[in-house]
Amino acid sequence: MEQPGLTYFEKLEKIYVLTETGQMLREKMTQLQNNNEPYEHIQEDLNKIEQEISAYTNGAAIHDLDFSNISLVNPALYTTFEDSY
Repeated sequence: MEQPGLTYFEKLEKIYVLTETGQMLREKMTQLQNNNEPYEHIQEDLNKIEQEISAYTNGAAIHDLDFSNISLVNPALYTTFEDSY
C-alpha cells in the first residue's frame, strides 16, 4: 500500500490518522461486544488498518509511538529545550 514519493512527515501523518481511526474502531468494537452485537466487520477494518500501517512502517511495530507530542506530527510546532526559557 505504500505510495512512492511520500515524505517522512506524510507517512507519519497517515500513520497518525490510521492509529486514531483504529483506536476509535477498538472502542466501538468493545461497545458492541458488551451489548452482544456482531462486530466482525469492525475486526476486518482493524486488520486492514494494521496492514496499511505495516506497509508505511516496513513492518516495524508502532505500538510504542506517542502521538501526544504534536511536534512529532507537525515540525513547525517544534521547540527546543532552550526555547522554553
